[in-house]
Amino acid sequence: MKEIKNIIELKTNSKTKQLLFKTKYLVQINFTFELMVLSEGFSGNSQFCVRRDQLENLNIELDNIYSRLSGSTKIEDNDSDAFIEFSIEPNGNLNIQGQVGGTYEDHFIKFKLVTDQTCIPPLIQDFSILLLNKDK
Repeated sequence: MKEIKNIIELKTNSKTKQLLFKTKYLVQINFTFELMVLSEGFSGNSQFCVRRDQLENLNIELDNIYSRLSGSTKIEDNDSDAFIEFSIEPNGNLNIQGQVGGTYEDHFIKFKLVTDQTCIPPLIQDFSILLLNKDK
């Protein structure tokens, strides 16, 4: 297990719309984050675990979405039914929706954010840097 103290932020340029991946650790090929969301006054946080290949695919798909201004991609937590889905409109609006926490938990939140496509390249870059980490 390798501890990683890193925060990956979807840069929405808004104080009322935030999506943060607070990296906690890497175990073999599995990254564990504290996923935090703020959406127009509603907020929530929960553990979110994904494999390395899921993050690699997310980066590839986000790059395709950005270059074509079309498409969508989804990443799912491996330990619950939590997820994050990114979809883009032809005008460049980026829709992010998802669920923080599992429906089996006492508390969970479904959310939707709308921002623009300019937040995609920094997100890809931050995940690429995170993917350089190896567990021994």
